[in-house]
Amino acid sequence: MKICIIALSFVSFFSSAGEYETAVGLGHQYGGVLGAQFSYKTESSKYYGSVGLIGVAAGVQKTFNENSKHAYGFVIGREEIQSEDGFLFATYDYHFNGFANNGLVIGTGFGITRQDAGGLFADIGKTETSTSVTLNIGYKF
Repeated sequence: MKICIIALSFVSFFSSAGEYETAVGLGHQYGGVLGAQFSYKTESSKYYGSVGLIGVAAGVQKTFNENSKHAYGFVIGREEIQSEDGFLFATYDYHFNGFANNGLVIGTGFGITRQDAGGLFADIGKTETSTSVTLNIGYKF
């Protein structure tokens, strides 16, 4: 019964007028070094998941004006070079053609990354948490 209620709440959540969007780019918002972003977008918000060559990410962005060029949000995920145990960033993106239109997007973020000394293949040593700044650049279709 609980599963049915949760499923119905997601159906009503996604039944508002919106569209799907794809993007490709570099940075944590795109799953690491190079990746693709798949999103559901309304007039003032975007919910996305990303798959990259070395990681995955999920996030949300919000704009405060209709077709603003500025968007704020957060992204959470993991990538194998700098944060194999996870990352969380507060993000800011600038959409050159506006939030609602296709085009170039450049952004930054400030947050935390978690990694250990093992790298890609093993969990060796103590997991360290550190603050980090990220840069993202992409193109949305």
